[in-house]
Amino acid sequence: MAATDPAGAASRDLPIRRQSLSSINFDIVATYRNLLSSDANLTKPVAAIESLVILLKAVPSTTVYETLDTVKIHSDRLKASVANPVPLTAGTDLFLHYLVSSLKQQEGSFDAVRTHLLRNGHLFAERANAARNGVAEAGWRFVRDGKCVLTHGASRSVAGVLARASKILPGKFRVIYVRDEARPAESGRVVDQLRGMGIPVAEIPEAAVAHVMGLLRQVHMVFVGAEAVTQNGGIISRVGTFQIAQLAVARKIPFYVAAETHKFVRKFPLDQRDLGFKQEMLHFTTDGPSQCTEDLVDYTPPELITNLVTENGVHLPTYVFEQLLDIYGSLNG
Repeated sequence: MAATDPAGAASRDLPIRRQSLSSINFDIVATYRNLLSSDANLTKPVAAIESLVILLKAVPSTTVYETLDTVKIHSDRLKASVANPVPLTAGTDLFLHYLVSSLKQQEGSFDAVRTHLLRNGHLFAERANAARNGVAEAGWRFVRDGKCVLTHGASRSVAGVLARASKILPGKFRVIYVRDEARPAESGRVVDQLRGMGIPVAEIPEAAVAHVMGLLRQVHMVFVGAEAVTQNGGIISRVGTFQIAQLAVARKIPFYVAAETHKFVRKFPLDQRDLGFKQEMLHFTTDGPSQCTEDLVDYTPPELITNLVTENGVHLPTYVFEQLLDIYGSLNG
């Protein structure tokens, strides 16, 4: 299913324009990376949005067309700089749509419209970042007295859910954390954070997930985060999520995804080969150990997901398509 251009008819068939010197010299990639490194709470889509807001402040433009061209060019440059562009696409598409909608609705001089955009663009990013609190409020209610949650990765949304639950049910639920052998420091940090909340945590290796899920009444639910939520309600997340979801379904264990709506993206993967980008997973060699690439992801289809937990409440995976349709209109191009 093809997706329409977020700028729609307003930016289609625009005349080719020469980029200004300030636009060429602006380093959108460095801006994005600096934002991520300076604020551990920023998600990739929000960091992309804030980078574009900074871009518009730094690069002068005198027309609507120049503004849209500048945002499009730097969005493409930013997405081309990362191995997995899908989370950034969620942010850049959303900001471009917001930009076009604002330009259509505002009246008066272009300077006044541009000032309005910059002021409200920051507000837009702040609201998107604050959505994690809404996810926590919607999700903690699944965690009941005496229950055990299995999770993996380092999702800030999942951490928010568990933190909120720990305040309501201190010491009354447990967590099984699946260690990421490729990221021992991250795994240790997550476990320390959870234990610091007073939550009893058991660590297990990835190879033990099936065994632990098979232990009678030891796992009551799975909570994971997502880098992006696709328009059919599936998720792109840390590699290993797909197999955990399959095991959960086989054992009739609820599989919940905690994700903010700004991670919703107009992508429709069909299977593991259709992520929308290439990643090197298999390295066949007869000489030395195989390489292990970091930041690998997989795709979990919607039929394996019990519910999506968002700042707008708890929904079935079909909610994503409805939400994107409401934002962008027709999703057919």
